[in-house]
Amino acid sequence: MAMETYETGFHAIADTEAISADRGLLAGVLLDAVMQSFRPHDYRARRWLSGIYAQTLLLLLDINPDAALQSLHKKWRQIDADAPSPDQLLN
Repeated sequence: MAMETYETGFHAIADTEAISADRGLLAGVLLDAVMQSFRPHDYRARRWLSGIYAQTLLLLLDINPDAALQSLHKKWRQIDADAPSPDQLLN
């Protein structure tokens, strides 16, 4: 008997009814992290969104993690460029 690949196993989990029913929850978690990541120079949510857990949630929602992160990085650069740096706030 051939062993399942991780890709086949992942898609089997992603196709279950439990995941489909929880898509709203998954989307809510990601949306909350994205909104927090829009704070200037706040890297905690940004690091989490760049990690494996968030990327897995994106895949479960049929969102390409690379494309999503590319768009987010562009937005983060704009946010940080328009806001004073933490060092400027101290002076």
